[in-house]
Amino acid sequence: KGGELMNTTAESHHTFLTNPWWSMGQAQPGECGLCINETATRARAGLLNILSGTTIFLLLAAPELDPVRFVAPFVIFDMITAATFGLTPVSPAGILGTALTMKIHPVWKPIKPKRFAWTLGATLGVCCLTFWIFGMTEWIIAVLGICFILTWLEAVMGFCVGCWMYSLLVKCEVCQLH
Repeated sequence: KGGELMNTTAESHHTFLTNPWWSMGQAQPGECGLCINETATRARAGLLNILSGTTIFLLLAAPELDPVRFVAPFVIFDMITAATFGLTPVSPAGILGTALTMKIHPVWKPIKPKRFAWTLGATLGVCCLTFWIFGMTEWIIAVLGICFILTWLEAVMGFCVGCWMYSLLVKCEVCQLH
């Protein structure tokens, strides 16, 4: 019942900014409270997938460019701002993902699992930065490989591992519908 109201109904609308702008998500009819546009979230995951894949390539092909010193802080910032404010207006990848999907009808999902997943994403970014500080390149590549797989799963398959983990920890009836 709640899942039908939160997915693609005639009442769903898509705006670039939340109202108020600092709100974590959009209020939608149903039982989940604030929701996030899953279509924009998947586009954001695709962009982060490209970033992780490119970073792995650069680490292997041109390590002198040292991409982790730029990518890790960017990902940490992007994940923390998304977990705090949602996709817009502060998360750079969220802004681009939202802009890319403006013409696509939104699919609304509960925000709490995404917030948990993005907090885990920030943690992976911190791991990557820590390994960079200590010169542990193999571990950086391992974390980037995990990030690549996780973002691919979300962007391409629509499976958010962090959301799945959240559903194991928190019994949420609305989450079970999705």
